[in-house]
Amino acid sequence: MFIPWYVAALGAAITWGIYYPLVDMALKRISLYSIILLSMIPVLLVMPLFLKTVSNDIETVKTLPASEQWIIVSLGLIGLFGEVMVYLAISAKNATLASLIEMTYPVFVVLFAYLFYRQMHVTASVFVGGLMIFVGAGLIIYNNQ
Repeated sequence: MFIPWYVAALGAAITWGIYYPLVDMALKRISLYSIILLSMIPVLLVMPLFLKTVSNDIETVKTLPASEQWIIVSLGLIGLFGEVMVYLAISAKNATLASLIEMTYPVFVVLFAYLFYRQMHVTASVFVGGLMIFVGAGLIIYNNQ
């Protein structure tokens, strides 16, 4: 299925816009561990449909150099860590403020894409936009401590 990248990105933004307030409410009632488990259940339920694909991917990963295998395996841990950090931020403050600060991540994408792969996708407008993101996050943090 093909949809334009910006439609997919907007769909992700809308999905997270729904998800974060739900997490905020849930964290007031159940544990962080239960919320993480709940986020994993859909993956476990559909996994049998993709066992062949997963099996092929495992075979592909086995053929990669160790450094690339480590990166692929670390995706799960890094994703879990990020998810836990978001949940802790929401739990400590609220979904609105946590999400607004978390939205600084594009600046870190630029940084780590350069550090890991020497990829630089920064234009003048991207630089100014990133600066605006950090200024906005700074204002939010300053006014909500």
